Amino acid sequence: MNKLTQEMPLSMPIKPPSATHTESRKAAGAGAGAAQDTAALQNKTTAQEKTAPQDTAAPSNIAVGITALFKGLEKTLTLLMVLALVAMIVLVFVNVVLRYGFNSGISISVELSRFLFVWVTFMGAVTALIRQEHLSVNTFADKLPAAMRAGLDRLVTLAMLGCCLMLLKGSYAQTVLNWSNLSPISGIPVGVFYLAGLMAGVLMSLILLWRLLTPLALHAVTPRVAPSHASDSQGDTP
Repeated sequence: MNKLTQEMPLSMPIKPPSATHTESRKAAGAGAGAAQDTAALQNKTTAQEKTAPQDTAAPSNIAVGITALFKGLEKTLTLLMVLALVAMIVLVFVNVVLRYGFNSGISISVELSRFLFVWVTFMGAVTALIRQEHLSVNTFADKLPAAMRAGLDRLVTLAMLGCCLMLLKGSYAQTVLNWSNLSPISGIPVGVFYLAGLMAGVLMSLILLWRLLTPLALHAVTPRVAPSHASDSQGDTP
């Protein structure tokens, strides 16, 4: 017994057990406090989302119906353009083969291709207006405040509506004036050329009138954002 007592060191650094329990309690308390803070923050965020007012009004049934009508018009015009382009390709290709290979040709193909080309051009203009893909320069508009930018959009829409109304009036006059004139080969009235402009003038005027009389949120006009440094180096995009 005396031997064991002599071999045992007289001073041994023993950490009191109360310190370990105190640190564990502090760590547990800190974790519980962090969890409570996170839960409180989430509840506060949820409450703010519930009480926050909506920025844009929900579209009415009429707005949804007119938007669906424009989408259907876009799909119809796209299908007609595809069919017209296929017909133009077939007519021109067959006519070239017949002319250089067999010394003959389809006489109606030249005039019919010309008619189709004019109609494809104006139908494409209407489709681009529905998709808002016409070329635009936004260098000045992007630097304006949101309220002034919305007013400028309305002013530009009004100017476009005026141009489309002039197109409608002139195309209608030319269609009526040239409807009795027939093409020398195909016999199609020359007024069909101007009828394409009349169709485009009517449809684009209706689209622009809808955008002018309704809020911007109802016809899918998204607010522009400031251009990034990457876009500055590449130039403005439409």
